[in-house]
Amino acid sequence: MPEPEGAQNERTALAWQRTALSLLAGSAAVSRLTVDRLGPLALLCVVVALPAAGWVFLESRGRYRHDADIKPRDRPRGGRAPAALTLVTVAIAVTELAALLTEP
Repeated sequence: MPEPEGAQNERTALAWQRTALSLLAGSAAVSRLTVDRLGPLALLCVVVALPAAGWVFLESRGRYRHDADIKPRDRPRGGRAPAALTLVTVAIAVTELAALLTEP
């Protein structure tokens, strides 16, 4: 059974939004769990994740509007959203690694 026109675009936009929110929630959880060992340095993960996740969230809306022909894009995509997600993922991993390497 074929899907209605535009359902793929909607699903893709929602997936990007869920990914951005998941990374933000993951960074908050890792920061909360590592604050005992790292102190205020554990908040660096959230500081990096908050603007990056917000940007990915807004970028997903822009992609949706472009792909749905609501608003044309004035610039190419260029892979910036995956790069931002990679940056946040690395920040989470570095925070957890730092917590594991410090002694209690």
